[in-house]
Amino acid sequence: MASKEDIQLAALAAGFTLGFGFFTVWEAIKQTRRNRNPLRSAYIYMVWGEIIANAGLGVLAWIWLDGVLGDEPSVPLLFFILFFWVFEIQLLLQIIINRIAIVAESRKTIFYLKWGTAIFITMINVAVFCIFIPSHTVPPRSQMYVDINRIWDRMSKVLICLVDAALNWYFSRTVKNRLVKQHGLVKYHRIVGYTNKLMIVSVLMDVMLIGLMSLPNGIVFTQFHPVTYMVKLNIEMSMASLITKVARETGMGHDAKTPSSGVADSRHLTGNGTRSHVHDIPNDAVMMRSFHVAAVGGGGSEDDLDRYKGEAGIHRRVDVHVESASTSESIGREKGRPFGNGEDEMVLTHHAGHPRSRDAP
Repeated sequence: MASKEDIQLAALAAGFTLGFGFFTVWEAIKQTRRNRNPLRSAYIYMVWGEIIANAGLGVLAWIWLDGVLGDEPSVPLLFFILFFWVFEIQLLLQIIINRIAIVAESRKTIFYLKWGTAIFITMINVAVFCIFIPSHTVPPRSQMYVDINRIWDRMSKVLICLVDAALNWYFSRTVKNRLVKQHGLVKYHRIVGYTNKLMIVSVLMDVMLIGLMSLPNGIVFTQFHPVTYMVKLNIEMSMASLITKVARETGMGHDAKTPSSGVADSRHLTGNGTRSHVHDIPNDAVMMRSFHVAAVGGGGSEDDLDRYKGEAGIHRRVDVHVESASTSESIGREKGRPFGNGEDEMVLTHHAGHPRSRDAP
């Protein structure tokens, strides 16, 4: 039976889940409404799946604690508690990988991260199913299950925490090394700082869970799972909004045109296929310039998946446009202001179609 202190502590966790969950659900509604094709967005499905999993786990944990279905937990109750817990873990980690897909160098990297994480966490989930249920039936199937569960339960939480932290660290490292250092997109440095701070909050939430496992009544600990993962989900949605905001500020929107790094501005292709320098071009010649239009879309982005329906919910796309201008106008631009206003994104558009289908050389 749960004591008065157990009920009070569980009620505190449930109240925080409801209060914080209200803002999380409201943000999910806003991101869903801004997405023109939410039914085609894997990101939107994962966000709402995470919310449903948290709500289901919270309700079942309260039923278990309050003894609505009897003083002894039944096997179906324990099964469905773990069922919601599995989706809670898996969806949250896949949302993080969905964010990594924006800045990853190749699709192969995302493939390995996605399926490697899913398989590893599934192995942990299966082991928890095999140990948790026999150890919590009344009476337990064997004292051995109780002893193993006391150790494995903590180990599984530590492993999940390490995977979460590793994925966030990989995202931060990729943004810093690839966008900020390699390509000089210093405006994206704010994403690195924001990710590092939120990664600390995410790890602390996992540490809180591990610490609460030492409570006298282990049922109360279950009520804190929705608290932890509702906070983590809110972190992921705020990251999606920040990525979209920074992309727009740096010109990676529909109106941001940058000269292609594969086209030399000081040269043009003459009628016979040879290249000439600007001072050799006749005044009435026509120069062709190619542009890459880069756009970042996400769950909170108004740029939608109309043309890229098969991609993830948070995505980066590159369109190519070709414009012509007279030589005199082009030379004027060469001597005066630059042709485009998005020079810091120019290096990112050297290879269209991001991420690439094979590893970078």
